[in-house]
Amino acid sequence: MNRKAILVLLLFIIIVGVLAYFYLRPQLPSLSIDKVYNINQTGQTILVNVTINNIPACAGFFLNLTWNPNIIRLTTGGANFTIPAEGGPPVGLFDGPFLKSAGPTTFVVNSADNEKGETIVGEVFPGEAQSASGTGVILIINFTILQVGTTTIEMKPPLPATTNQSVVIDPQNKLVDHTENNGLITAKGPPPMWASTDFQYPLISGEVVILAAATGIVYLRTHPRPPKSARRRAELQPTIDPEDQAESD
Repeated sequence: MNRKAILVLLLFIIIVGVLAYFYLRPQLPSLSIDKVYNINQTGQTILVNVTINNIPACAGFFLNLTWNPNIIRLTTGGANFTIPAEGGPPVGLFDGPFLKSAGPTTFVVNSADNEKGETIVGEVFPGEAQSASGTGVILIINFTILQVGTTTIEMKPPLPATTNQSVVIDPQNKLVDHTENNGLITAKGPPPMWASTDFQYPLISGEVVILAAATGIVYLRTHPRPPKSARRRAELQPTIDPEDQAESD
């Protein structure tokens, strides 16, 4: 096999490997909170979703969410709003459709503190081991804008003595390891496309492919093949056994 064929094969293997890594690799389960941009009106109410992604089996969750209470507050009042377990006015926290799609659930708001900017909430299947899998919304939050500005909505460990992240459990009541992406509410516009991870992964793939191709081109230019006539002469030149050379000397 000549060098050009080897180079083409090498580039093909690199390209397939890069694409397989970025697009076929197993995705770690994750929790993500919506990022909402261009919120420029006080008194406005907005819905923010908490989504679980790529979960093999989820039987419940337990979240501790915090935010800047000077920027946003949980909307209060309304017949469909949840009453915290510790009492207080109904607040804008709703169980999402993800777990409910697999069966009846128990949804509990342990606390909802608008002065502190924090809520602790959870949902589980109350009966036999059930689970939901895949991707879906587990919590919907209704916020009211108090002041135009920027605040993150952070996930903090509800059980810091047990785990350093939000609690997600499987049907065997074991903790599910996952990544977390905090939310954002801001008056600013969204970041440029190149800052998005959805754009960065394909961009990295393209950069690797271009780098591999450039490396191959540089190699061919710095290692030119000898002219065909020279190669033919080298092939026809008889080889001399070292022992025969020594005897002739």
